[in-house]
Amino acid sequence: MPRDTPGFQRLQRGPVEVWVAPRHEGIVDALGLLEPDALERHLAGRLGEGGRGPTARLRLGAQGERLLLRLVLHGGLPGRGLGSTLLGLARPGRELTVTAELRAAGAPVPEPVLLVGVRRAGPLWRAAVGTRVEEQTENARHFLERTPDQATIASAAEAAGQAVRRFHDAGGRHADLHLGNLLLRSGPGSCECLVIDLDRADRASEVSPARRMAELARLYRSLVKRGLVSRLGDAGRARFFAAYVGDDRALGDAMLRHLPRERLRLHLHRLHYR
Repeated sequence: MPRDTPGFQRLQRGPVEVWVAPRHEGIVDALGLLEPDALERHLAGRLGEGGRGPTARLRLGAQGERLLLRLVLHGGLPGRGLGSTLLGLARPGRELTVTAELRAAGAPVPEPVLLVGVRRAGPLWRAAVGTRVEEQTENARHFLERTPDQATIASAAEAAGQAVRRFHDAGGRHADLHLGNLLLRSGPGSCECLVIDLDRADRASEVSPARRMAELARLYRSLVKRGLVSRLGDAGRARFFAAYVGDDRALGDAMLRHLPRERLRLHLHRLHYR
């Protein structure tokens, strides 16, 4: 039973609902995604990075593209009780459509492909979101842990600053910006960066300087938490912020006015970093 959602076709069969981008519609039949056991079959025995939750890399098309299928989980305290049980498909559906909107607006985010939802009982669902795999990338945490040379770090810091700026300029507001949610692709003399994991993210008409600084500060706290501040170094941090601000000195000044508050937050968070 097809229905329309902007940018996606919605298909339903029994307890299964799939939202898929039109250009990838063929994958629904190819992977049997409308079958009741398809989601469990594709994710069985697979763990995501750090064991956070099941993910699978599946063939997406004839050109060697792959699909990253990620189970949607609750985090924090709700995760202990609810795990992957969702009250409807609003949350994964929002992630899919926000990602598509941001990508269309020029944000450096992965290509959203589909979501698969399986009704468990009444209003309770289990769901996964699929994006196109960004090949030959690593997240910023792993990048810094392998201790690249200073020139490579400088290039990556600049690329990351520019990417987060483009994300914010497109209206993106990330719910959990940290090192693991920046993907880097390094090449000879250059580097690209993408912002990933847009679960709970949204898109606003404008992102305030306070919100921008808060997200950059959250990213910096992940450096502190992982003990990677010295790997980036003062030069790398300055390179990131300079790339983010660019020629917009007014924006930079407006963001820096919120720095004292973010320093206080860092101090409070350090009490729990052991």
